[in-house]
This record gives sequence, structure tokens and C-alpha cells, in this order.
Amino acid sequence: MGVYCLLSTLGVLGKVAYSLCADPLAVIGLRASIATAIVGLVLVVVRPSLLRFRLVDLPFFLGYGFVGVAMNYACYFYALKFTTVATAITSLYTYPAIIVILAYAFYREPITGAKSVVLLLTFLDIVLVALGSSPIVVSGDFRGIGFGLLAGAATAIYVVAGKRALSKYDAKTALFYSFLSGSLALNALRISQLQFTVNLNWSILCVVLAIAIVATLLGYGALRYSLRFIEAGRAGLACSVEPAIAIYLAYLFLNEALNPTQILGAVLVVLSVVLLQLRTGGSPKIQVVQ
Repeated sequence: MGVYCLLSTLGVLGKVAYSLCADPLAVIGLRASIATAIVGLVLVVVRPSLLRFRLVDLPFFLGYGFVGVAMNYACYFYALKFTTVATAITSLYTYPAIIVILAYAFYREPITGAKSVVLLLTFLDIVLVALGSSPIVVSGDFRGIGFGLLAGAATAIYVVAGKRALSKYDAKTALFYSFLSGSLALNALRISQLQFTVNLNWSILCVVLAIAIVATLLGYGALRYSLRFIEAGRAGLACSVEPAIAIYLAYLFLNEALNPTQILGAVLVVLSVVLLQLRTGGSPKIQVVQ
């Protein structure tokens, strides 16, 4: 359970960064760069052979990192900017249903009755979260939901495309080059918008380090390590508690509260993930980079 507490800190830390007037592109660009540097350094020291890749796969890794890391990070952080942690992460967690659709489109994996129920629950979740938004900030909430859904779509594409990456490369190789290409895209966009200026202070840098180390590297590193001791299916099933933990952390530290409609939406998204895991007999060993 501690693994998911680490992963769930991302939303709260993102909100803290916004409270310090941090630029979202600067935060996510540095987050990706720090993660890339640490993973790359570990591979150089421990197993440098994993840094090799075929030039013919360069376009794939560029696209893989752009969507799975750059688009994923950017959309989730902009979702946090325009709405609450609860709404952002509930919208994000529509990605298991999107995976079902993409897996059918690209790999012809059948959409079973259980998967159809998951798709229906996910649709109801989106409607409930949207309807539960406060009328006072309805424009902001809908932007937040939209960015959250885009982050979910990017996560789903990362997972589905990862099936191709893992058929050719070690998971750590795919992880490093997705981080690298994603960080290059984010920093190129940030530099072009800020005209080579960076407005950061020590408080923001501390938050960025916490996001990169606690929520990203420690969180997903602990998740990978836990797979040595428990089945992947159980790990995937336990992952469904992450939205609930994130919502609770937002309540504790940010005083965010949900109305009954949004609570029902959050319950549905957790239920859909649990149902998908139970009916498919477990989850694949995939990496998600929130």
C-alpha cells in the first residue's frame, strides 16, 4: 500500500507547485529531466548495454516519449491547474477503458462482456464528474476534465505502444528513452515559450525534486520491485486504490472536498478498474508514467 501512497502524492505536489506560482512547463520539464538523468546514470553504472537501441526505432521512441511522457505529464498538470485533484485523477483513470478500445483497434483483442461493462462505467464516471462540477467554476472544471481525459488517453497509448517496445527491448531501455525523448520535447517547448528564461526559486525546486524522486522514481521503482513478491494481477488490482488515496491526500492537505455526485463518479472509476482486473485474471507488467 505504501507504493500507492508514493504514487498518489503527485496531485498534491502539483497543486503545491501551482500555489508557489510555478510555471507548469518548467515543473514537468524538470521532472522529466531529473528522472531521465537518474535512470540514465543507473544504467551507465549498472548495465550500460541496455542503452543500446536500433536507429530504425528512433522515430518510434521519439513518438513514444512525446505522447507517453510529454503529453501525459503536460495534460495532467494542466488538469490540476484548472480543477481539483479529485476531478483530475478521476478523469485520468479512464485510461483502462481507453486501453480496451485501443487494444481492440490495434491488436484485435476481443471486447468481452466484462470489458463492455467497464466502458459503460467509465462513460458514467465522466458524466458524473462533469455534472458534479461547481457552476461557479464550470468553465475551469470542464477544461480540467478535458486535460484529464487527454492525460488518460496519452497513458493508454503509452501502455498499448509499450507492448511493441517490450517485444524488442528491456523495460528499462524503453523507460529511459521514453523519458529522454519526452524531456527533450518538454524542454524545447518550455524554452521556446519562455525565451531561454527560467523563473524558479528554491521552494519550487524542492517541490519538483519531490515530484521527480518521490512520485516518479520511488513510486514506480517500488511498484516494479513489489512485482518480485506479488503477482502482477494483484499489483494491478491494488493500483485501483491510487485515485482514492490521492483524493484523501487532497482532502487532508488541500482541504478539497467532493460533492456526492463526484464521489459516485470516483467510486465508479475504481470499480471499473477492479472489474477489469478481476475479469481478465490480472494485468500485464506495464509501466505507467504519471
